[in-house]
Amino acid sequence: MIDVFKLHGKALTILRIVNGKSVTDIAKALGVSISFVTACEKNRKKLSEARTKQFLEYIETNEIDAKAFAQLIEN
Repeated sequence: MIDVFKLHGKALTILRIVNGKSVTDIAKALGVSISFVTACEKNRKKLSEARTKQFLEYIETNEIDAKAFAQLIEN
């Protein structure tokens, strides 16, 4: 089974904020709408695996650290 990491919810919001990025910054970097980013942060949608990787590259965070952080936030 392949583990596909898709970032969303509180972890996405907190990673964005601690890296000094606005919702607009993220939307532009990922090529999506502001409303899509907001929906992802509110757990209504999830970033695809490819968009998650783009987001992590944009905020210069690796997937291992992001997964660990997301697990802490979700539990």
